[in-house]
Amino acid sequence: MNKRLFYSLLSGLLVAALGGCTSIPVKLPVPFDQKEAAALLVPGTNQISGTILYEQDKGRVLAFPDTFVSCAGREVVLIPYTDFAREWALRYYGRPVTDIAYRLTNRGKSIQVEGQEQMFQAARKTRCDDKGNFSFTNVANGDFLLMAYVQWLGKDEASYQFGFASEDIDEEDGSVIKRIRVEGNDNITLTGPWP
Repeated sequence: MNKRLFYSLLSGLLVAALGGCTSIPVKLPVPFDQKEAAALLVPGTNQISGTILYEQDKGRVLAFPDTFVSCAGREVVLIPYTDFAREWALRYYGRPVTDIAYRLTNRGKSIQVEGQEQMFQAARKTRCDDKGNFSFTNVANGDFLLMAYVQWLGKDEASYQFGFASEDIDEEDGSVIKRIRVEGNDNITLTGPWP
């Protein structure tokens, strides 16, 4: 085989492989409706707060035994539960979010949904403090998806940092999501269990 043919085949394979790495945005059966979302973002009389922090030996078994999960310093998003949000959650988490679901960032294939940027722009956002506490005040009556970016961390983090490479630490990034309904001056405190 001559060099020109070999390099031509090699570059074709490389283009095909790289083309397989990009995710094509998924189009949902319903478009994002700004007015539907805005109706749930008017000031209300409800409050949603909570804590996402499980200490070592009290965590839920997810990717590793004896892990803890925390949203410390990470963003929490309150998404109006519109038709678009329902379909987005179904695609992103792989099942209907009737209560709670989770997704690990680096497992499974990347999913991009057309219109999700507008959905996140129309949502309310806050951050967890260093103890995993968050709060939303003046929430309107209605249904919402509460999504928090979290990290699952192995119990053995300290010993691995001392004796091994940091990439050996049992660590996963991802998100948890919960469907919530508030009305009539509700004051909801969410403490888990989170996945």
